Amino acid sequence: MPKKLLVLLIFIGISIYLWYPAFNTTEQAASNTDPVLVPDFTAKLLHQELFDHTGNLKQEVFSQKMEHFADLDLTYFEQPEFIIYQNDSPYWRLSAKVGNMQDGKLTLDENVQMLQLDNNELVNSIETSFLEIDLNSQFVTTDKMFVIKGQRTTITGYGLNADLKEGRVKMTKHVQTILKGNQ
Repeated sequence: MPKKLLVLLIFIGISIYLWYPAFNTTEQAASNTDPVLVPDFTAKLLHQELFDHTGNLKQEVFSQKMEHFADLDLTYFEQPEFIIYQNDSPYWRLSAKVGNMQDGKLTLDENVQMLQLDNNELVNSIETSFLEIDLNSQFVTTDKMFVIKGQRTTITGYGLNADLKEGRVKMTKHVQTILKGNQ
């Protein structure tokens, strides 16, 4: 009986010794999972004003919720609205469901709208599902479908590059233009 017990104990010991690395790696794998990103600060019902070097209002930012991640230089917005100023007056209002800003580039996703606040017959609004804007150069780009609406014009296409400072727009692919008569 003691020999059988000794053989059984040796077998159990060898089994534990051989299986230990397998159990240890699962614990290490569980502890090596990517850490959850925690914002450095958050804000609800955000209203921020940004000024240029001469003290003139350059843009305003509104958002239902904002989270800033300093290590990534990334700011995340829920229901953002940006007002861009030109010649000391509001010129464009950009809004979307979500957005983020990193390195001076604003990315807007889902139900993106650009409304021109200046009286312009040719372009009143631009609608798309995705838009990226360099806030310093005011250069706008999208590779998604867009609709440009004016007082008497509706233009549909895919892919858009626009220079807001110069007032130039270039379409990658034009799909349709609808002209409305005088009313």
